[in-house]
Amino acid sequence: MKLLKITIFIIILLTAYTMAVHAKENISDDVTVEKLTGTVWLYTAYYDLPDFGHCPANGLIVIDTPHAIMIDLPWTDEQTSLLFEWVEREFNGRIEKVIPTHFHIDCAGGLGEAMRRKGEAFSLDKTAQILRDTGKSVPDNYFTDSLTLACGSLSVELFYPGAGHTVDNIVAWIPQAKILFGGCLIKSADATSPGNIADASLEEWPKSLIKVREKYSSAEIVIPGHGNPGGIDLIDHTLKLLHEKQ
Repeated sequence: MKLLKITIFIIILLTAYTMAVHAKENISDDVTVEKLTGTVWLYTAYYDLPDFGHCPANGLIVIDTPHAIMIDLPWTDEQTSLLFEWVEREFNGRIEKVIPTHFHIDCAGGLGEAMRRKGEAFSLDKTAQILRDTGKSVPDNYFTDSLTLACGSLSVELFYPGAGHTVDNIVAWIPQAKILFGGCLIKSADATSPGNIADASLEEWPKSLIKVREKYSSAEIVIPGHGNPGGIDLIDHTLKLLHEKQ
């Protein structure tokens, strides 16, 4: 009986700890942050879209104080400013590098503000070209296949698997945390369709997903562009949705 009580007490403590670690913090009415590991934070920014309503979009902030990298920019300059200021206030650090994982507004909306705040921007060359052609802020640096960026003692690996949600979608891998940011290439577990396919390549999307699954099979946390994080099974779920679409 005593052993049972001790076991229950330990379970309660672990549950409380887990809830504390993963508790969401509102830093404004439309931006939340959530700690995933000691070095990686998930942010979610909300924006009203005519066809999709009050839409959440995910991004990551990788922090090894005082260094920080932001993967995907929020919808607006204001949301981007809030996150830069949050890192400065909470970690006495600075977002030094920013990465839009494709050209849509939920990934690159705040790129101009990030660059004004001296965030060095990196993207796929295709993303840079589309942003340039549409009169948007263009990243300082771009690559064609893969690129690894340092964040203090941490690293962020960027990889282009091919077209999918857009012609230019990339993924980001944080090996020390075993976290894969799939962005809009990967759908959340509660998604019932591939979502916005206006700029999608439905033929190439499954091939790109298979490349990602093979390359990052050790991922323990997978972050979709919208919705809750999951495991590597989110890739299989996305493949299923694409199969149903065809």
